[in-house]
Amino acid sequence: MHHAARRLVRAPGFTGAVIATLALGLGATTTVFSVVNAVLLRPLPYPDAGRLVSLSHTLVAGGTLRVDQSDASLLFYRRHSAAFAHLGGYQASAAGLAPAGGAEAERVAAGRVTADLFPALRVAPLRGRLFTDADDRPGAPPVAILAERLWARKYGRDPGLVNRRVGIDGVPHEIVGILPDDVRLPAPDTEVWLPLRLDAAKTDSASFDYQGVARLRDGVAIDAAAADLQALLPRLPDEFPGRMTRESIARTRMQASVRPLAAVVVGDVNALLWLVLGIAGCVMTIACASVANLFLVRAESRRDALALLRAIGASTGDVLLEFLCEGLLVSAAGAALGVAAAAAAVRWLRTVETAINIPRLAEVTVDGTVVVVTVAIAALAALLVSALPALRWSASPMSIGAGGRSATAGRDRHRVRHALVVSQVALALVLLVGAGLMARSVSRLRSVPPGFEPAGAFTFRMALPPVGYPGADESVRFFTRAADGIAAIPGASAVGVASKVPLDEVGRTDTAVFVEDRPLAAGALPGIHSIVYATPDYFKAAGIRFIAGRTFTRPDPPLVALEAVVSRAFAERYWKGESPLGRRVRILVRGPWYTVVGVVSDVRDRALDRPVDQMIYCPLLPAHQDTRWAPRDVAFVVRDTADRDAVTRAVRGVVRSLDPSLPVYRMVALADIVARAAARRSLMLFLIGCASVVALLLGALGLYSVLSYVVSLRTREIGIRLALGAQPDALRRSVSRQGIGVAALGVAIGLGGAAALSRLLASLLFDVSPTDPLVFAASAIFLLLVAAAGSWLPARRAAAVDPTIALREP
Repeated sequence: MHHAARRLVRAPGFTGAVIATLALGLGATTTVFSVVNAVLLRPLPYPDAGRLVSLSHTLVAGGTLRVDQSDASLLFYRRHSAAFAHLGGYQASAAGLAPAGGAEAERVAAGRVTADLFPALRVAPLRGRLFTDADDRPGAPPVAILAERLWARKYGRDPGLVNRRVGIDGVPHEIVGILPDDVRLPAPDTEVWLPLRLDAAKTDSASFDYQGVARLRDGVAIDAAAADLQALLPRLPDEFPGRMTRESIARTRMQASVRPLAAVVVGDVNALLWLVLGIAGCVMTIACASVANLFLVRAESRRDALALLRAIGASTGDVLLEFLCEGLLVSAAGAALGVAAAAAAVRWLRTVETAINIPRLAEVTVDGTVVVVTVAIAALAALLVSALPALRWSASPMSIGAGGRSATAGRDRHRVRHALVVSQVALALVLLVGAGLMARSVSRLRSVPPGFEPAGAFTFRMALPPVGYPGADESVRFFTRAADGIAAIPGASAVGVASKVPLDEVGRTDTAVFVEDRPLAAGALPGIHSIVYATPDYFKAAGIRFIAGRTFTRPDPPLVALEAVVSRAFAERYWKGESPLGRRVRILVRGPWYTVVGVVSDVRDRALDRPVDQMIYCPLLPAHQDTRWAPRDVAFVVRDTADRDAVTRAVRGVVRSLDPSLPVYRMVALADIVARAAARRSLMLFLIGCASVVALLLGALGLYSVLSYVVSLRTREIGIRLALGAQPDALRRSVSRQGIGVAALGVAIGLGGAAALSRLLASLLFDVSPTDPLVFAASAIFLLLVAAAGSWLPARRAAAVDPTIALREP
């Protein structure tokens, strides 16, 4: 090892190139494996997490739908199922925290949970206690549990906070415990937990608003648990009569579903992450091929020294050990740099966690497992790149002086190096095609019209606590005053209020809709549509264009007009070729009839890559089942024509003047929401693009190094050919053809690999064929141009050889 280190120090160019190349490959592989390990391989951060399952249902209503739990089903399964040791439920929410220590009021992510949820997870509090059944009963004194990070950030880890009262949504709550940050339900950013307090006397069995989590009893399999719930399901309407009946269960073919909680938390990113890991593996393979080529070139330059070792009795093992020591040293240095680069990349990924929407990203660390895997990959790379020149040395005859520059190189001496370059070019083409397909996909996605005008507008949310705003009338009056105050701000051209904004999941309401003049056939199910509750100016503020009719009349709490605005897709579904104006729709079975007064352009409400949504817009204060109801958590949309910072400061001032205890949260430009909708594909484009650039550079450098070395070995031969009358241009073309030929073989092989990759990318592409001929042809041509550029300098050097000097060389 000492002698190997001395040899590497004496060759700083070679050593630096090898370490940098390995660091690049190992850094990429370590970063991606860190994510895969945390998201897919590592169990959820709960004891015996493999026994945790998520409970839901599937039903058929215009297609197969997956729905969660109702309050009735949670209570019923908990009472009667024998498959679970604990069964709990939760609902994502938000909570307004009273100011503390001079800070402003704050809105934080919250979870409303049943008392049995934390025992199901087997979590223990850092301080205090968990919820009890007494805390979870309707009418019990208000209590709350805080997350450790909120306790540290807002209360300075005050040990006396437990058993103290804190204002939450305007109501003093006793803080009974502090939970560790590992608890990430209902959402990764949840910081407050409140009792759910389901009331068995007031349930709605057909409103699937809650999620269920259970811990399987020992010896009970997932399939057996699902069968147990399915046997119970038809009995649910007997114990909790309501809108769900035995007939509706049979008609919708409703099935109980039990899935591992880890699979539900991870969602649909499995294929994406494995694909990214494969891309990182390609980069690592290209790096190893490049380093192996450099080691082969180095071995060629040491042929006399190696021949001397053989002459004095060195075995193949002795020479292998020499190369292996060098390989281990450079791999160790590359691994150290790669781990450091991966740690920096992981820190960056955490900062963009929300934007790219990959679950469990906050849990990603470069831990011991990741380091061990990186060291193992580095050791394997060291073995591969050092064994190749040693085996080549042992398989070929050598004599001292045979490796000089005067020797004419046979084809067999370059065949292995050419094979390595071919593999580099082939993998580079695979990545380049992937980057091209993703680039076209992202471009197509960003050109999709969202149905509203995001430029020049921003949104924020506000939520009203029941204390101070007990009814719908009070809520709407406050929102109306706030909107009027904001509209008076210089630079605010339009202000609207809605229960949700497009492409944002917060506030989504999907429900059954009945159309008066389209009665359902016997046994048919009503359509499920997205409902948005809005003020009349919302359409102007959001830039949603009217096609026909008008907006709502201005809301007046004593007299609310039962009017509705529908999207063009909704109108086309129910009244194709007819005017929808004056038609009536009803939300839920016993809801009032709304008269359609307007039709607006279609909006992509869920995602840019999904069909336009068939939507209904209702007034912010609708009548519902003989009661007056309005959303308490709403989004304001402000279209501004002045300095954005000045307008947002003025908005906060307006809200504080009306109620200083209400926080403004989730303030973001509409354009950023649209950009976030394409974030996952943009991330894939970024990753594959970076890998492609690295692959192109390494491939071009590999080709350049091989051709340069070939030219150096052929100096005497080239000199003879020039002395005999060969033209420099012909020599340039000869060397260039050699490089382009090697690259062309790599391109031909890479096209097959690219076709395989494109099939894996198909689920991530949008409006682009996985075998897009334009992308394949452009990638191949571009790579051949890069190969031609990489061949030009060695070809130029060959043509510039002075015959008189070359013939005098030994």
